Amino acid sequence: MAVILAVAKQALGLYPALYLVQCVVVVWLLWRYRRLIPEMNWRFHWLAVPTGLGLFVAWVGLGYGYNTIFYGELRVRPLDEDDTFGPMAAAAPALLWATLVLRLLGMAIVVPMFEELFTRSAVIRGMSDARKTGIGVVQLLCDMPIIGDWLTHTDWGRRAGVRHGMFTHQLETTPLGRVTMFGVFASTLIFTLNHIPRDWAGCIACGLVWCALLWWTNRESLAVEKRRGLGPIIWSHGITNAALWAWTVFGHHLPPHLGLGGDWQFL
Repeated sequence: MAVILAVAKQALGLYPALYLVQCVVVVWLLWRYRRLIPEMNWRFHWLAVPTGLGLFVAWVGLGYGYNTIFYGELRVRPLDEDDTFGPMAAAAPALLWATLVLRLLGMAIVVPMFEELFTRSAVIRGMSDARKTGIGVVQLLCDMPIIGDWLTHTDWGRRAGVRHGMFTHQLETTPLGRVTMFGVFASTLIFTLNHIPRDWAGCIACGLVWCALLWWTNRESLAVEKRRGLGPIIWSHGITNAALWAWTVFGHHLPPHLGLGGDWQFL
């Protein structure tokens, strides 16, 4: 889908249409399989506000720090230099605003639900133990063509073959909110690699904070009915993304001498 969206940038009306389809499909899948993901909810916790806003500041600050370190200057991308939204602004302002509204809904609602379900539920639980995760990787490689044929005849492959699926086993036996050092590392690494290098430092900050928030709002010392599931980190993630959207779209109102704001690289 990312490749299709990249191609669609060349056609003004195609990009928002495909982006809408992408969001609708994700929401439909989440709704369709809602009984399999009871941790998915929008239960609020007050910590979502300071963590969400704090991570927005960290994301922007660390992103500018990356530019300064690797390029020797603080780079800002104005609207007219953006490949996606610049042509819309010049040719069809109404289409631009319609697309921006869709992007806000996607960033602040759809993306947090899907990313947190995958990263801070499936990955952090399914890769909670380093040794079991290593066995799971071997099991996965055994199912691959060519390398799997060789690996199944090694000691590693034979030992992994007699074990229950390690990723599934860890996911089923690790309750939401039980956070391990390796689980935090694995989930944060996968979350980080899904972004461009400029955002890696911000991703690491988000991964650490959201794992801590997940643990705090679902810690085992809480009564079951008081545990919040994924709701607090979905809220925090949504607030961070909504703030990035506002920074991008309305940041041009900042004093010009700051050289900041209205920076479309964050959208």
